[in-house]
Amino acid sequence: MIACLPAAAETSTWDAELAFARLLGKYDIPGGALAVARDGQVLTVRGFGNVKPESELPIASCTKAITRAAVMLLVKEGRLRLDQPAWGMVAELLPAHRDPRLDKVTIGQLLDHAGGWDRSVARVDVVAANVNSQEPLRNLASAPLDFDPGTRRRYSNAGALLLGAIVERVSGQPFERFVKTRVLDPLGMKQTRWSRTPGVKEWGSAAGWTATMADLVRFADGVDRLVGERRGSWAQSGALHDWGLAWVYRGSNGISVAWAVNRSPEQGDFSFEAKEAVLSALGTTERPVEVEAGEGEGAGARNKAPKRSQNKVKAPVYDPKKHRARVYRKPKIRR
Repeated sequence: MIACLPAAAETSTWDAELAFARLLGKYDIPGGALAVARDGQVLTVRGFGNVKPESELPIASCTKAITRAAVMLLVKEGRLRLDQPAWGMVAELLPAHRDPRLDKVTIGQLLDHAGGWDRSVARVDVVAANVNSQEPLRNLASAPLDFDPGTRRRYSNAGALLLGAIVERVSGQPFERFVKTRVLDPLGMKQTRWSRTPGVKEWGSAAGWTATMADLVRFADGVDRLVGERRGSWAQSGALHDWGLAWVYRGSNGISVAWAVNRSPEQGDFSFEAKEAVLSALGTTERPVEVEAGEGEGAGARNKAPKRSQNKVKAPVYDPKKHRARVYRKPKIRR
């Protein structure tokens, strides 16, 4: 798995694997996978417990990094602009009577989680959108925003799902087809799929992909070159309810990391410890700021959003019972 590499690289990846394995034991997690790459070369891919190196795992909100890549390709080609009003691309979804601030939401603000939705106080957050239906986005457009667009950053699935619809409209292709032909195939990601796991595909462009960790680390290693960005270091976390966690990282020093596990620990903060342990073992000091999410799909930490009294805010259209997040079944791991 590791061949013709300097001794220092072999040692650091081994230390990273060992640190990751120890945390799986500490948190009683049955399985996981870890991959590390540097400057275009995959250094190691390792499976632990009941997960094999080639296992395809739901990558949860790491999907948002893939969605960003699709958008940035269209920006690179001049078919989208970061300062372009987002809802204008799907104007037929907008009701006549709406929050006027919706018209000011830009593509760039959606990419930065600054579009006006805040999950911690959300009147509406699209978390289980049927990719073949526009109803969730219509409901989103009918509800008031939680803050003025561009004034703050708050994690939300809504922006990613809207970006998926915009990619479809501009490219003239289904979102998954455009991503496969323009992002995945050029990066050699042959085992990344529009999820076949029941209940995962419905997360769409916010969290709808599964991948091997080898593919995910290839994505981190090459995506900025593909879309013509110079982002420095960046990272994206993901979680799908109680199923598991995923994380992808790209450092400005050329190191890329991807890991996923198939159980969310009941206590403690595995996600934080795993990030720190692996990066420290690799000798990487960069810790990019990540937009944190709450319980469910996003950050990988069990911090539930605070409950609000139902008589404080009433959404004009949105029915929380109708769009309640589904309970997902744990996918089977291929042995």
